[in-house]
Amino acid sequence: MVAMRRTKPMQGLAALLTAGMVVGCDNDTTEPAEPLSIVETEALYNGVQELAMDTTLALISVSPNGGVLACPLGGQVATTIEVREEMAADTARLLSSVTLNPEGCVLSSAGNEFTLDGNPDVRTEVNTSIVASTFEFLVEGTITGGLDWILDDRSGTCLIDLTIGVDLGQPPTATVSGTMCDHEVEFDAGGLVPSG
Repeated sequence: MVAMRRTKPMQGLAALLTAGMVVGCDNDTTEPAEPLSIVETEALYNGVQELAMDTTLALISVSPNGGVLACPLGGQVATTIEVREEMAADTARLLSSVTLNPEGCVLSSAGNEFTLDGNPDVRTEVNTSIVASTFEFLVEGTITGGLDWILDDRSGTCLIDLTIGVDLGQPPTATVSGTMCDHEVEFDAGGLVPSG
């Protein structure tokens, strides 16, 4: 007669946990992706802004408030544009919003080739006000959202929380500042104001 050896429940559980930890360690050979540097983050910002202002992109489809455009080097970007006018007392306001939602969108900026997907998207909102009684002209806005990016053999997510600041002196200037891709940043945003 063969004697059967019984394993205590706790010993069996400990053995399974140990084996699972060993297997998990063996499979976890990849290190976390290196995040974008501040220079690469600026290149990404400029690339997205150039994409938003590019009037030569091929149109794939049209919707009532936007459409889908072909990206310069492959993939596409869905755009949504909203413009609204408001009047309050002696102040006229023009509120504009542009949302970009890339899907496998490939673009080149400052020697870097990015592949982008929306996480969920990038939204630029600009509020322009004119006060009739004082002839005051005010511009304020934000750029918010997030993107999944691939650059060479690296990938990650870039969250965006920027504020647009405009100085309407002569000549007018604009900057965006805040956080992007985990960096504190300040970039030129001259394309958001007339050059005079």
